[in-house]
Amino acid sequence: MDNSFKISVSNINNSDYIELHSNIDASAEKQLQKLPYMVKNKVVRFDFSKAGRINSMGIALLLRCFRQIREEKDAEIFLKDLNTTNAMLFKMTGVFLLASHEK
Repeated sequence: MDNSFKISVSNINNSDYIELHSNIDASAEKQLQKLPYMVKNKVVRFDFSKAGRINSMGIALLLRCFRQIREEKDAEIFLKDLNTTNAMLFKMTGVFLLASHEK
């Protein structure tokens, strides 16, 4: 897996589809700060199938990003293809209060 964090954004069925690539940590900050401004639809789907590990800074950045998308764009957020570890981490840290787990 490439170690550099990357975001791919596309529009699928009137929703923003966002793929996260690699580990989510402090190196993801600049890209995650820009992400809410790229949201164009009222439904946003985050695909974690290509994401690696997520540390505490990554959780904080995701929470900030999701909160901003919900508040400023009034959008629903869905998370898909979470591995078991990340799903448990999101449950424990309150991420699922801002976004729904799409199985």
